[in-house]
Amino acid sequence: MKFKILAACALAASGTTAFAQTYVGLAAGRTNTCIYDPAGNCSNDATSVKALVGYAWPNTDFAIEGIYTHLGAFKHGSTRGSVDSKIDSIGVGGAWRPQFGGGFGAVVRGGLAVGRARSDYTYINLGTPVTMTSSSHSQDYWQPYVGAGLTYAIVPNVRLEADVDVTRVKATNSPTNARSFMLGATYAF
Repeated sequence: MKFKILAACALAASGTTAFAQTYVGLAAGRTNTCIYDPAGNCSNDATSVKALVGYAWPNTDFAIEGIYTHLGAFKHGSTRGSVDSKIDSIGVGGAWRPQFGGGFGAVVRGGLAVGRARSDYTYINLGTPVTMTSSSHSQDYWQPYVGAGLTYAIVPNVRLEADVDVTRVKATNSPTNARSFMLGATYAF
């Protein structure tokens, strides 16, 4: 008898996923971080893009999300050289997406992402003779990410979003915070 009850509960639980909602999203904006060039100058703005796929559990405000973020290409230089850094990450996490009424809502997300920072360096070595050295460096790292934003449903399955996401990037030996300010939309199936 216990086996039949457990089997019925498992079947009922597996059937509820058919009422869950899958959504996709795309956003673009600016990332603010501080990545130093060889002279110690800080590059702090780059265009960022985020793509996400989410799955909202039925009758709740909770979801699981997979996120890809291109945090930007940071280019900076000085009289001693230049650095061109590109930072991407892919992660998975949870989201709380409450709706307040009148089409307005919010999103709070957090998770873990693996990032890759690729930097191309050019140094000018002062001395006799003056020489130029080029090198490349890629670094993979794991970092948490968090984000919050406001949403507005323009139709029942399309929401506009304004998000702020924060993570750590490691383009050099010391990690630094990266804040992304993005506008985008999500579409629910």
